[in-house]
Amino acid sequence: MPVNRSVEKQKVSIYARALLDVAGDDANQLLEFDKELAEVVGAYHLSGELREAFDDPNITEEQRRLLAYTAFGDFENGIKQVMVVMAERGDIDLVPRVANEFTVLAEDKLGAVVVTVTTAVELDDHLRDVIKKKLSSDFGKSIILREHVDKTIIGGIIMSAHGKRIDASIASQLENSREVLSTSPIGGDR
Repeated sequence: MPVNRSVEKQKVSIYARALLDVAGDDANQLLEFDKELAEVVGAYHLSGELREAFDDPNITEEQRRLLAYTAFGDFENGIKQVMVVMAERGDIDLVPRVANEFTVLAEDKLGAVVVTVTTAVELDDHLRDVIKKKLSSDFGKSIILREHVDKTIIGGIIMSAHGKRIDASIASQLENSREVLSTSPIGGDR
């Protein structure tokens, strides 16, 4: 069945606004919802079986509802309720877009940009301030950092916001070098 993009866009907006209403005006709650929605998207993307079950045309609305309660039961109640409604209506595939739209709406409400920063070690206050100042000048808004520590990146930094990612980690630089070396002809000019 053809998808009407305008209708889909309206659905995304309605679900994101519903989540925003449930989250309320508290900055910490908005940020927590944003974080949990990112986890919902991750869970949805990681489980092919879950996506297949939701996409199964033989599954009833009641079965979708129960599946959603099971799959998203550990998340905040407001998020879980919206996911259940989306599942019942066959709209669960919109989860990534709804999460992105929620982030945009939450950032507008907060008057700030949420940037996810991944480093191999915890940021100290000085580096945190340097990153915030640089990003604030780039975005023209105040910055809220969502910090993650991932020792597998070895060193450097990975930053993402608004669907864009800057990967300046040592691990990615090593991987890029490995790819270049593996595709280079053996030998060299003399």
